[in-house]
Amino acid sequence: MSTIKKLPTGVPGLDVITYGGIPQGRTTLITGRSGAGKSILSLQIACNLARMGIKTVILSIEETAEDLVASADILGFDLAGRVKDGMVVLTDLTRPMDGPTHVSGNFDVEGLVHLVSELVKKSGAAAVVLDSATALFSPRPSEAHLRNHFFRLVSSFRQLGLTAVMTAEAPADYGQLTTLGVEDFVCDTVLVLRNLVDGERRRRSIEVHKYRRSPHYKGEFPCTMTMQGLTVFPLDARQVDELSEDARLPSGVKGLDEMTHGGWLRDSIVLVRGPSGSGKTTLAGMYARAGALRGERVIYYGFEETKPILLRNFTKVGLSLKEFETAGNLKVECRYPEATSPEDLLVELRAGLAFFKPSLIVVDSISSIEHSTSERGFRQFIVGLSSLLREHSRSALLTQTIGTFVENDAAPPYLSTIPDAILLMDYSRESHGLERTMAVLKMRGSEHSSAEHRMTIVSGGLRVEPLGKGSERG
Repeated sequence: MSTIKKLPTGVPGLDVITYGGIPQGRTTLITGRSGAGKSILSLQIACNLARMGIKTVILSIEETAEDLVASADILGFDLAGRVKDGMVVLTDLTRPMDGPTHVSGNFDVEGLVHLVSELVKKSGAAAVVLDSATALFSPRPSEAHLRNHFFRLVSSFRQLGLTAVMTAEAPADYGQLTTLGVEDFVCDTVLVLRNLVDGERRRRSIEVHKYRRSPHYKGEFPCTMTMQGLTVFPLDARQVDELSEDARLPSGVKGLDEMTHGGWLRDSIVLVRGPSGSGKTTLAGMYARAGALRGERVIYYGFEETKPILLRNFTKVGLSLKEFETAGNLKVECRYPEATSPEDLLVELRAGLAFFKPSLIVVDSISSIEHSTSERGFRQFIVGLSSLLREHSRSALLTQTIGTFVENDAAPPYLSTIPDAILLMDYSRESHGLERTMAVLKMRGSEHSSAEHRMTIVSGGLRVEPLGKGSERG
């Protein structure tokens, strides 16, 4: 099998699931229902191709040229700049709406083929974007004529050596790919965008439905529309080639570091599970503060309290974080997950990793995100978060609120397999009050204490000590 040449789209995550981008000199179809993001994605690809030095013709059939420029530039694509410097040729083919349209004679695509040929000859363009084929073939010709015209159009793009991107509307999220019904035997690549109602929220996804002569990721992948366009989350947990450091990461809690034989391993994801009031947030603050004290960069994402209240509470227990924020090596971000979406949170996490470059990340708590989305949306968030952390080789501490272990509150299976270490925090009601405990459930790649330890919340954070001599089981 000959190797297919590809052009990177520049769309975050899309080049990962397509193994390199769209096929050069072939046609890629973007399909989906109204509002799925087809036009935005096609514009994003066009502007990215132009930015790479590939002159691109945009055939606008649904929206006026002015509207396309306005939409693209709001998202930072700088379509106006690309048109001005000649890297994009924007052609307005919208029909006038001053009066009714009267149809007579047979539909003919030859005029469009000739127009594209002339534009390519004059500009030297190597790519074309047509938005949309549904609008182009409206009013719709007969089935036989539609197939012939569609095939003629795609063939002409190929004869001209153009990398083509076309959009078309789908009748439903699943089933027939377009209302035209002609894409399967003509287009080399088909991308399906969906904007589904999932519980009380909408969830966007993208699927590489087909890609001739090329491997590609199978199934749907979450995506979101940001102020920079579409972002795709491959959920592939890519890891850098270098081996992780064989180094320890102090937790900030002396007794806990003894339980883990010196601290957490670098580049590990630690999940702290426990009921409300067990001390998880205090532990998260100690973890973040210890990193900042060492001079590391730390991001703390809080999803259960406002930032002023969170910082005040830390100060009250002797864990002031304000000075580290002022110094610039700690960033505290607080919000309620209900005000955003899991996909947007992943975008923010990715941006934080790229621009702030922290070595430690705290997410307190993932339970708030779980309660604000569907089971599928939460699972995709956790896998996406893990993917980002693995890709950037970052250490992280996640907290999860559950019932007491006496109540046997089980976690979803993937929450047990994704983290490198799981710390259990619990309490029981005794005659003298609450008896808090801590235990390391698992810690990959390291010896650790398997015994339950006593924990108390004191000024300065947490204090951990063995329950008594002989309590060790391993």
